[in-house]
Amino acid sequence: MTEDIPACHIRIDKEGNWYYQGLPIIQREIYLHLNKCLRKDPSGKYVLLMDGEKCSLEVEDTPYVIQGVSLDLDHQPAPALLVRLNDETEEGLSVNTVRVGKDNVLYCKVKGAHYDARFLRASYYQLAEFLRQDGEKYYLLVEGKKFYLEHLEGFT
Repeated sequence: MTEDIPACHIRIDKEGNWYYQGLPIIQREIYLHLNKCLRKDPSGKYVLLMDGEKCSLEVEDTPYVIQGVSLDLDHQPAPALLVRLNDETEEGLSVNTVRVGKDNVLYCKVKGAHYDARFLRASYYQLAEFLRQDGEKYYLLVEGKKFYLEHLEGFT
């Protein structure tokens, strides 16, 4: 039996912008709190879980977007790539999860591989510094290792 979860009337567009009843959520503290309450239920739908209450929200593409990519020179034993997310967090890029979707949009896994994140145009270009081509295939060259990019099913 499926759980009947009421709608939050919140939508996240493909650029990672949040809206409540069609109006942008611009209050930083509210925006960050909502991000902390975001969950994915077992069916794969996105919900907000606050004080034991759940409501469903509409996500156009992914709830998280990559706003920036940088090189962490302090990472040991070798430099690593960091990604900055729209919820103002930063984490190491799991390079083996980077893949190509429709219209050559790049995606990766974030938050302990629990969520997909979409690279925004600026972060795509920042990551492109590490992209190389091998025939018709592309790979990321990080720490002297090649990580080939997979294509998401249904997208070529």
